[in-house]
Amino acid sequence: MAWTSISNAAVAVGAIPSSSTVTALRDNPVAVADASSGAPVVFAGWHPYDKVSVGDGKDGLIYDFAVNGVVASVITPDFVDGYEYRVFAVRISPASNSVTLLLDLYKETSGSYSRSFTSVSTANGEVWSFDWEILMPRISASSHFGRLVTQLNGIAVDEPTSNYTLGTVVTSSYNATVQKALRARISFNSGNIDAGKIWMFRRREYASSP
Repeated sequence: MAWTSISNAAVAVGAIPSSSTVTALRDNPVAVADASSGAPVVFAGWHPYDKVSVGDGKDGLIYDFAVNGVVASVITPDFVDGYEYRVFAVRISPASNSVTLLLDLYKETSGSYSRSFTSVSTANGEVWSFDWEILMPRISASSHFGRLVTQLNGIAVDEPTSNYTLGTVVTSSYNATVQKALRARISFNSGNIDAGKIWMFRRREYASSP
């Protein structure tokens, strides 16, 4: 179903809706459900953090080695009240040997990063992919939790040890001060990120709505 924009004048007080306006009022809800081009994004579902309408060209990409080159870390855009976030990385790798992948959350009041995940040791040339859901980061709390699925060279890793088994990690970052998490950081404990892409998505939650 195609999305049709309706002007303010078409629905102003005293206006007589045309047949096209009435048709749009009927069809637009279906267009939203179908994610038709031009329709508003359904914020309750996962979508690129910067996308407003379907087809606007926003894809949530926050790091691309082909564009950004070698970097010490990737820091996400700031989190917004009323949303939780998902960071998706494909084939990022370290420029150094025997390093670990680090995922951190920045605590807003303390003004510092708190560790959420530390991986197994990774050699130069090995690649990491992961899908990290950051649950309710804008709730004021001492701990912020998440769910993480990671792969090292195509092998799923379910905990920050040398065990390589299928599963999902529960991530947690703790600070004694009750506060919100403002952003995330992806890095290695030594050296730079020298390959891959990273995207950020979000979805609506109402507990931290302003």
